[in-house]
This record gives sequence, structure tokens and C-alpha cells, in this order.
Amino acid sequence: MRPLPHLPTRLVAFSAACVLLAACAVPTAAPQPPAPAEPTQPAPQQPTAAPAQPAAAPTPEPGKVVIPPGGKIRIGGSFALTGPIPDPGKDIRQGAEIAIDDANAAGGVNGFLFELVAEDGACSGDQGTVVGNKFAADPTIVAVTGGTCSGETFGLKPILQRARIPFVSPSATNPAITSADCDVCNRVALSDALQGEVDAEFVYKELGLRKVAVMHDSSDYGKGVAEIFRDAFIKLGGEVTAFEGAKVGDTDFRAILTRIATAEPELLFFGGYSTEAALITQQMKEIAGLQNTKFLGTDGAYTQQYLDTAGSAAEGAFMSYVAGDTQADKLAAFREKYIAKFGIEPEKLGPFHAQSYDSVLLIVEAIKKVAQLDAAGNLVIDREALIKAIRETKDLAGITGTLTCNPIGECGAGGVQVFTVENGQFKQVYGFGLKR
Repeated sequence: MRPLPHLPTRLVAFSAACVLLAACAVPTAAPQPPAPAEPTQPAPQQPTAAPAQPAAAPTPEPGKVVIPPGGKIRIGGSFALTGPIPDPGKDIRQGAEIAIDDANAAGGVNGFLFELVAEDGACSGDQGTVVGNKFAADPTIVAVTGGTCSGETFGLKPILQRARIPFVSPSATNPAITSADCDVCNRVALSDALQGEVDAEFVYKELGLRKVAVMHDSSDYGKGVAEIFRDAFIKLGGEVTAFEGAKVGDTDFRAILTRIATAEPELLFFGGYSTEAALITQQMKEIAGLQNTKFLGTDGAYTQQYLDTAGSAAEGAFMSYVAGDTQADKLAAFREKYIAKFGIEPEKLGPFHAQSYDSVLLIVEAIKKVAQLDAAGNLVIDREALIKAIRETKDLAGITGTLTCNPIGECGAGGVQVFTVENGQFKQVYGFGLKR
């Protein structure tokens, strides 16, 4: 993300028997014509000791990962290290690394330490498929943390389901990530089903607005949360004047914004990521009919990157986020280790570092419940038992709160928060855990 270390070898000693050849003497007699010379056979060679061969790694039974003494418990990770949100992807990877460090500092499992096998899921369904196939082909991968984005995770999902490798996503929020027909699918992030509804309530009840336009970036994540917001807002009695799709990577949204402006909406809701959200926020100021329209983005854009890119245009904008029930003491200890290891505050990169830590923690604690030592000292992990143990997680104390998985793999704690941008910083104004 390394081949397994070989088992200790035994030297096999070979003993060689020397064969002595005796020549038969011919009795003395009258001289005879010399007999024709007979071809001689070469003397047998002394056998040589065979070179020492490493013993083969144990062949696991189907569905089991067998780790020889000295080997590592390998957890795969699919992180959006490139693509539209590389900073949050890096933050999520680094949060996972701190969790691995802590698990190893605590002694691992029966003396076996953990290893994170990090791959770039690139926030892409196609790349998620590549990563999923890579993990499925590797018999040493026990479980997976990831993916980062919903589309990426949809790429992973069917492959890991067929391979019977459980995963826990820290940040993929599309409601369909978890379902009754996928027993390997789990997450600690909260679903967009909740985020979209809370956002609609905030706009309709807290801000008192009745007419909104909706945009999205056509990703599984962005379009999904936009649809939920739209439907929830209409159900509350509001009017949705437009539902427009752009694309991840677009930079000029003026044509779409001009169409939206004709209905003079009071607020523009955008489901998508940081860069596109920031550019839309800026370009709204240029469009007649939208200069005073409020902007509301979602957790995909709740980043320092949005603030830096949007600049002064972000002042007064709103952003929602699916927050954990953060435990202050655990978060403080985590941040101290994170800053010492990576030299940066995690909040500067992204919002899902604590969820990433907890996704690995959930996997580690489940492994502890099912891992067994065999007679040869190998650590054996039955993936089917691990799938069940993850899903049966109950009252696990994580950074983001007390984690309990429901029957379809929703394991997160917390709620939805809404922020406004004030003096270039996010300030909470609504939702879960607000201290007024």
C-alpha cells in the first residue's frame, strides 16, 4: 500500500554414502592379445547439500487471513489523495495513521502489529473500483477503511462484498452506501439523509426563507444530498425554483447562475466539494438577481480550502457538516499526536480526521474479538467472523462519541451542524451541540 515475511526455515541435512569401486585382478597367464578397451563409467559424484529453502507461508482456508509470526495485520485504506479534495483525503489518511500508531503502541493483537496499506481512491468511482480489485486480490488484507467520497465507495462496495472484506467509511455520506443487502458495508459518518433534512429545516424554519434554487456537481455525493434537500424543502412547503447540475472540475458557472437568477431565489443550495462551491460563491456576486442571494453548502465544502478560495465572497455564506459527538479529552490527545507527527493542525486540511481515527478503531477492536493463534503461532482472522463482529459493535468509546452499529452498518454518533462564515472563519449558528 509488501510481501509477507517467510516462515523460519529448517535446514535439512543430507548424508552421503561413498561408493568404493574395486578392480578385479586377472590371474597370471600366457600373454594374450590386448582386449579392446571398454568405455569406463564416470565415478558417481558425491551428493551435495541442497541450499536452504524458506518454508512456504501457510495456505489459509477460504475466508481466513493467516499471518505468520513476525507478520503484520494489514488494513487497507482508500483515501482521496488526488482528485477534487486532496487536502481532506490527506487528512483522513493521517487520521487513520494515528489510529494505527495507537493500536501498535498498545501491543497490537497477541503481539502482532498493524500496518496501513494506503491507496489513492481519488474520490472517483472508477479509481475506487481499481483499489477494490487490488484489495480483493491481496489475501493479506483483513479489512478496509474508506472510501473517502461516496462515488469512490460505490466503486469499492460490490468488489469488497464479493470478496467478503468488511469496510468502514469515515466520510462517505450518500444514504445508499449502507443497505440491508450489504453486510460488509459500514460507516461512522452520518448519512446525507439526515444532513439534507436538517439543512432544509434550517433554511425554512430558522432563516424563514421560502424560495430556493438547488445546484449540485453531478457526483454521487453532491447530487444525492441536493435531491434530499430539495425534497425535504418542498415537503416543508417551500418552493424550489431550479435544480441544476454542473460537473466536478468545472470553473465557470455563470451560464447556470444566470438561468437560476431569473427566478430571484432567496438562497442557493449547493451539493458538492470545496473548489466548485467557492467559485460559485464568487460568481454569484457577478450575476444580477443573485448578489443578495444567500449560499448554503454541505460537508464536502466545509474546509479551509473553501475559505481560502472564496475569500471575501464567502462572508455570510452557510455551510453544514455531519459532526460527531466529539469527546474533548480524546480529541485533544489525538490532535497533539497528529501535530507532532505531521506538523499541521488537522482542521487546516479537512473535517473528517476524527471519524477516520474511529473507523480504524472500530476495525481494530473487532479484530481483537475474533483473531486466534493456531498451533504454529500464526494469527488467524476469519473474515466472516470479523464482518459479524464489526456489525455487532456496541458502546465503543471513540473520538466522535459512543459508536454502536445498527443492523445496516450505520455506526456514527453526533448530528448535523450549520455554520456561517464570519471574518474568514466558520462559526456555528445552528444544529447539534450548539453552545449559545
